[in-house]
Amino acid sequence: MTYTGRPSPYKQHWIHRPLEGHEEINVVFFRGTSLDALTRALLAERLLPLAYAKGTTWGLVMHDMFGWNDDDDYYDPDDYERVSRASGGELAVFVTEPCIAKVHGPEFAYYRDGRLVSGIRFESPSYGFGAEPGLLAPALTAAGLIGPDAEIDLGDDEERQVRVISDFFGLPELDLSKTELADPE
Repeated sequence: MTYTGRPSPYKQHWIHRPLEGHEEINVVFFRGTSLDALTRALLAERLLPLAYAKGTTWGLVMHDMFGWNDDDDYYDPDDYERVSRASGGELAVFVTEPCIAKVHGPEFAYYRDGRLVSGIRFESPSYGFGAEPGLLAPALTAAGLIGPDAEIDLGDDEERQVRVISDFFGLPELDLSKTELADPE
């Protein structure tokens, strides 16, 4: 991916806080649709893009987990089924902080043609969900993240899960030092 922007202030992996000064950020990789179509679908769900990048196969949008004027502060993962259906194509979504109280780890979900195909919660990656809950299991097992030979609690489990998911789906390396912030105007 080619990014433009200022030097990165980040000293930790992006899964822990993708945008400086923002909490509860969702990182959405997309392909098979345009940035414009995805942006329109996100806006229809009251989800304002904060940063974006364009790549050769996958693009990227980051937005606050909660939409604007969200009276009940309720995060609805079904939003992405609607976004995927409205924009077309595929979405690979990392929910970096699914719990505002910070008691749950990140989550990942893969959507295609308006439906949830597969996903995992980083704190329990053995238990997938979606139409194909075991889709990532072979890759997670091979990486030693699940199964009888799992090597977990090494302090880098979340980063390793991101790496496995990224490799599985062919997601580009995310270098936030060159991410372009969306124009607030």
